[in-house]
Amino acid sequence: MNIQSLRTLVVDDDRPYSALLRKSLTGRGHSVVVCNSAEDAFHHLQKEHFDIVLLDYKMEGISGINVLQWMYGKKMDIPVILITGYGSEEIYEEAYKWGASEYFVKGEMDSIRLPVMVEQAYNKHQAQRTRLK
Repeated sequence: MNIQSLRTLVVDDDRPYSALLRKSLTGRGHSVVVCNSAEDAFHHLQKEHFDIVLLDYKMEGISGINVLQWMYGKKMDIPVILITGYGSEEIYEEAYKWGASEYFVKGEMDSIRLPVMVEQAYNKHQAQRTRLK
């Protein structure tokens, strides 16, 4: 499937992992803004347009779930993929409760799998929006 370039916000306090995601997404033609804190993410989300957000669950200070709750409260219609190194049923349920589109557990093949998931989550979100109109 040929997909447009997506403007992607990556929010993760693990700088090497953020760099890996940026490289794999830009390699597929997407533009990427990286934030290493929730506060930085709040700033960018209020000032800029993004097609999709990749959000780390566990960060220093304000968590990814807190960012997701903030986005939910602001009624931001942006698909979010919650990323975690510690998958569990509770995290999965909480992520979807607050509007996450997908849930991704960090692993060895992230630079290959995650860009495909980003494109699929975006397409799914767009299809749902079209059906609701």
